[in-house]
Amino acid sequence: MPEITFLPLEKTVSVDPGTLLSDAARSAGIPVDLPCGGKGVCGRCLARVVSGTVTSDAAAPEGFAAVCRSRVGDGPVTLKVGASHAEEDGRFSGAPEEISLEPELQFDGPPLAERVNLTVPEPKAGDGLSDLDRFSRALSAALGDMPEVPLGVLVGLPDALRETGGTVAARVYRGRGHVISVGAERKWGLAADIGTTTVAAHLVDLDTGLIAASQAAYNAQIDRGLDVISRIHYARTPERRDELKTKIVNTLNALIETMAAETGVSADDIAAVSLAGNTTMIHLLLGVQPEYIRLAPYTPAALDTPVYRAGELGLRACPYAPVRMAPAVGSYVGGDILSGLLCTRLAEPGSAPMLLIDIGTNGELVLGGEDFLLACACSAGPAFEGGGIRHGCRASRGAIERVALDGEGNVTDCSVIGNAPATGLCGSGAISLTAELFRRGLVDASGHFAPNAPLTGDREFRVSGDVTFSETDIDNLIRAKAAVFSACRTLLAMVGLDFSDLGQVYVAGGFGRYLDLEDAATIGLLPRVGSLRFLGNASLTGAYLTLMHGGARDKLAELAGRVTYIDLSTEPGYMDEYTAALFLPHTTLRM
Repeated sequence: MPEITFLPLEKTVSVDPGTLLSDAARSAGIPVDLPCGGKGVCGRCLARVVSGTVTSDAAAPEGFAAVCRSRVGDGPVTLKVGASHAEEDGRFSGAPEEISLEPELQFDGPPLAERVNLTVPEPKAGDGLSDLDRFSRALSAALGDMPEVPLGVLVGLPDALRETGGTVAARVYRGRGHVISVGAERKWGLAADIGTTTVAAHLVDLDTGLIAASQAAYNAQIDRGLDVISRIHYARTPERRDELKTKIVNTLNALIETMAAETGVSADDIAAVSLAGNTTMIHLLLGVQPEYIRLAPYTPAALDTPVYRAGELGLRACPYAPVRMAPAVGSYVGGDILSGLLCTRLAEPGSAPMLLIDIGTNGELVLGGEDFLLACACSAGPAFEGGGIRHGCRASRGAIERVALDGEGNVTDCSVIGNAPATGLCGSGAISLTAELFRRGLVDASGHFAPNAPLTGDREFRVSGDVTFSETDIDNLIRAKAAVFSACRTLLAMVGLDFSDLGQVYVAGGFGRYLDLEDAATIGLLPRVGSLRFLGNASLTGAYLTLMHGGARDKLAELAGRVTYIDLSTEPGYMDEYTAALFLPHTTLRM
């Protein structure tokens, strides 16, 4: 078996001839990014072939190989691989994010793991009752039915009853009907948004609703595809699906452990988990084949998944903690956007038509009023995360997030995350720069540089140091914003409305937190309307609400039944709208 050595980490692994270099790297524990999911089209996984020979069916510069499409031969090979996303210092806040929803929206009802205070009679000689009999009778009297008692709960029941003289608190999940725990310990819940790029979570006191800690991190799956289609492509074998499942479970567990350490909470005392994510992310979390999401007729394995237990999924929590995943309404409109609806007045009686836009790697939209809810998704692509831009990067240390120019095109201000040397442009930085170039007349409506634009010899605009911005970069950004804007226009046209008819436009998504709304309107990503409200991570807020309130869970189920999913690929007017939006800001300048 030939040996493959990876530099600069100097790790060596023996593999069979014909093994993909990416699989060899994985077996050696080497993190290598595969942004296109292994299709060999992005050129971002190139490794230098220091010695040896590999075979490849993907184009690469001389002396390099695309590790996702190159295979080991019969002899030893030494490769030098670049840095992966795992080495980035992302822009994540550990401070609890303020819950943002309309003030008149209130939910009640018990948390997902309901506390039931019981007084269980002490055992008496000759009564013929076991500890389980007495506990079951007390619980049945309190609830009106008798949930299942898992083995692990039964194991600890005798001591729990005697330590407290029979006065105990049982944590119960009523939906599936099982006891989670018995004892006097304080219990916690986890609410999390599983995004394609980032995962954000709250650790919540189930009795008070207090958010004790918040954390976020990159979804570790991103080194196997930047967007859902690339990730679906990568997950085509059972081994790779297991790999992707392990990556997201590890991401969640790392967040749990960080928050538990921060607060002194035992992860075993997490008694309930509420998750929101797009349809593909939920499939990958469960290890379910996602391939049919992208193939006609675009049928997912499940839209509303059963409530599983944390132990079944490998989550770091009480093994009997219920894990509730927000229902999806279509292949590309998932539980994340549905959870976000809980923060809005879109479906409230008497409300004017409103629009919710969740901007991320995938754009998801819901248009609604008292009598209708229409939802769709558009493939914005990775440009908002820095993908498709030559010097693009995620919002990590060294990323340029905002740029200001004078009338001559000189950079007067360049805001860099972490106050570090600039290494690239993140999504908000690319939007800011494009807006400034357009406002200053240095870029025309088609995205081409004006004759008076100060450019390098390669006809690129120098932002800072080696970081430049080209017409190709602008074109990729225009295509991404056009996908979102044209989706908005298509939904509105289907019900005979225009932006001026909307009572409110909500903007959600972690990316939007750092987005300047004026810049977004200048390039035509968002409409210019009178009432534009930013919700933050509405998906995470919705997950929190469904963790804490039965009323929110009921509302979510109602919304899932009301939303009509629109497949834009079947809408004849969508491509016309998309073509019209391929300008700055777009052909309808009044918007």
